[in-house]
Amino acid sequence: MAATATNKATKKSDRRSQIIEIARKRFRKTGLAEATLEMIAEDAGIARPNLYRYFKHKSDLLSAVLVIEAEAINERRRCKIADVENFAGRLVRSMQATVEIVGEDRFWAEIVSPEIVPYTAYVASSDPIVLDSNMAYWEPILAEAEKNGELASGLDHGEIRQWLLGIEFMFMERREIFPTPETVAHFAKTFLLPALVRRD
Repeated sequence: MAATATNKATKKSDRRSQIIEIARKRFRKTGLAEATLEMIAEDAGIARPNLYRYFKHKSDLLSAVLVIEAEAINERRRCKIADVENFAGRLVRSMQATVEIVGEDRFWAEIVSPEIVPYTAYVASSDPIVLDSNMAYWEPILAEAEKNGELASGLDHGEIRQWLLGIEFMFMERREIFPTPETVAHFAKTFLLPALVRRD
């Protein structure tokens, strides 16, 4: 009996992962606003009521997709800061990299568009798994900065990561104010670094 239950759980988990990947492709092909649960169910070869066994709402499916997409962006950001030696440089370069990567990606450009961002920002900030995927990027950077005495004292890592997520959304969304990576670097150096980097 236990083996049967385990097999069923494994199959459900595998099917859930397949649906997430199908939804990711649909969101990228059709766009987030235009993609529907009916389309995703059809792509997956199941009836829409069966889709509800895995995801009750479109926002639930979007959260799962955002985790995968965020992990891909995080890996690209890690590559872009690999040769940066200090905390201040990593902060600035990370913000620049986020804007650069999103600017090159149609899916993320829609995610942070003024019409969609209130919805996607809510999904990203209210889902602990999505938050964790962002925090997984920043925590090693913060931990090393603290170890090296570069992080301003008395700051909570969780609060820093949450604040940085908000800053990232601001830089990504308000392209009319922050149009280039150089502009992002200027504002990050002017306002972000004094808040987080320890002053000797």
